Amino acid sequence: MTDKPLFADVSHALHVSYLVLSLPPRQKAPFRNMLIQLLEALDQPTLAQERWLTELRGEVSERGYGGSLSMDEYRAQCAMITDAVKTRLPSPEYAAVLARFGQGPEKLAGCKRLAAYARRSSGLTALTLLLDLTARHYLPKQQRQDLTFRALADKHGGSPATLFRAARWMDQNFRKLETLAIERLEPSFIAHGIVPDRATCDSAQSVTA
Repeated sequence: MTDKPLFADVSHALHVSYLVLSLPPRQKAPFRNMLIQLLEALDQPTLAQERWLTELRGEVSERGYGGSLSMDEYRAQCAMITDAVKTRLPSPEYAAVLARFGQGPEKLAGCKRLAAYARRSSGLTALTLLLDLTARHYLPKQQRQDLTFRALADKHGGSPATLFRAARWMDQNFRKLETLAIERLEPSFIAHGIVPDRATCDSAQSVTA
């Protein structure tokens, strides 16, 4: 691990880790460019993240990634993070993390698990319809034009109002699963120096203010 956390919080760590592992190893230029974009998108980067971004924008040596980690070591750290998700979370929470942060087949696997989970209480039982609704839930709003409630009702049967109610159930319950997963992972991520301890940081800021 690095001396200081490179990830802003658990969500950031998960987002970056699944993205990193979705890229084939040894493709240095795409890997580096992706990291630059991720760091530039942070609203309030830490000092460690700012230093890392400066290194990435310049001539970076093989041991330049993350200040002290090689590219392979950084990928290994991301693999440790995703392995913690797989081994430490209950199945529904793991599915929610995959659906939110996974890429490609992993994201689809998460959506399938959540579709089966939603079958119990969402008011719908058709798995293909539930999968379409789950996929719709995790798509950006601008990409949902072909997955309107009317279009899905025409495709699968049922009424748009029924689908709307099921989508509201998903929005509430999938969000809860993601929140529970993050809360469950946070203590160990803090203990291993993956993310900063917000409580300690806030306390230190209060003292210096």
